[in-house]
Amino acid sequence: MKRLHIILLGAFLFLNVTNSHAELITKISFTGLTKTKESYLINQIKSAVGQEYQPEVVFEDEQIIRNLNLFFRVNSETVKNEATNGWEITFIVQEAKYLYPIFSVSGFKTQFKLQAGFNQINFRGKGENIGLVYQYYDRHSISGFYNVLRHSNGKTGHDIALTKYSTIEPLYFEDTTAEFNFDNYNVSLGGHYWLRKKLRLGLGGMYMYEEYKQLDSGAFDLGQIEFAFHKYQVRSFIEYDAINQDFEFQTGFRNRSYLETIQTIEDNAPSFVKFTNDIYWYKKIRQRGNLAVHNRIGISTNNFSPFSPFVLDGFVNVRGVGNRVSRGTAELITNIEYRHSIWRHKWFILQAVVFSDLGTLRQPGASIESMFNHRELNLFLGSGLRLHSQLFYKVIFRVDYSINPVNPNIHGFTFGVGQFF
Repeated sequence: MKRLHIILLGAFLFLNVTNSHAELITKISFTGLTKTKESYLINQIKSAVGQEYQPEVVFEDEQIIRNLNLFFRVNSETVKNEATNGWEITFIVQEAKYLYPIFSVSGFKTQFKLQAGFNQINFRGKGENIGLVYQYYDRHSISGFYNVLRHSNGKTGHDIALTKYSTIEPLYFEDTTAEFNFDNYNVSLGGHYWLRKKLRLGLGGMYMYEEYKQLDSGAFDLGQIEFAFHKYQVRSFIEYDAINQDFEFQTGFRNRSYLETIQTIEDNAPSFVKFTNDIYWYKKIRQRGNLAVHNRIGISTNNFSPFSPFVLDGFVNVRGVGNRVSRGTAELITNIEYRHSIWRHKWFILQAVVFSDLGTLRQPGASIESMFNHRELNLFLGSGLRLHSQLFYKVIFRVDYSINPVNPNIHGFTFGVGQFF
């Protein structure tokens, strides 16, 4: 027993001597902040006062701050304070402009889409998003939102939205297609919890009221030209995000799995369950290249219904395919882009892009195998340009030209704001 006491005492003394010589962090500060709260950034990083100084952790903290998408530049300086025998870390940032006017015009062929509004991406200096957006896409829509990626506890976040969404929607019946004025009024609320720094789990819900008014004279099974539904949605997701941002370049991987059910309150009305999984992968190629890959698989309740949840749309998933050309109960989408920076100016960065988009749907009631029939596959190849503003962070103007190699008569330009994915 005496020998055991001696061993324990020796271990205790060794640990205390070791810790007394550990180089600790005695101060963390930020320079260049004008809007962002220092306390918000302290909650995001791994380094903390009183912890052992590790250069590799400070380097990782730089990337964490960069990934907040609030700063043009992020660097750090470390100084040894001989008086305290500790390390003082200073993060040097260049803040972006945070109140963004939202204005985008996009389209292909004769289709036109316009968005206008504002977005404050650093509301209250804590990386919160609040904004209002007007949209014209066949008809007039408006949406207000308030999103918080991380609360001050670093573990939770939330999103709130109030929307009136209106378009002219084609519905696909067994023997005909009919066009409707479509109005959706909804209120949405969601929350999420960070299981780890890059992994979060979310849960949310939505109440919505939908109206359909037929515009053409097409005859279909429902036998009426106007109908409306009260619906509610329950949704959940799990997301792992290990993508690193470096201005126009991205590297890393993100996976998001999403499950929702939309139920109609009235009896004998359309309802469904839907699952989607999105994979994003980015790799920097030498000094100027960036390879980007997106893959989505989705499946839902396989009912014969004109209200199928998946859509093939040139604005959403396959550039050049057209405006909401088809609806289905399962989807497979693959987008591949290579982006190359060809000109860096003090006001902008110009990228050239080549891409391939492939999409296919399962028609309502059909089998999964039918998705891979050559008649269902939609392949488009193309090239384009990206203009990255150096005045407003993450403002990107995009133009693409794409063509169907199987049927070259199907081709056209698409344009918009932001990377396609």
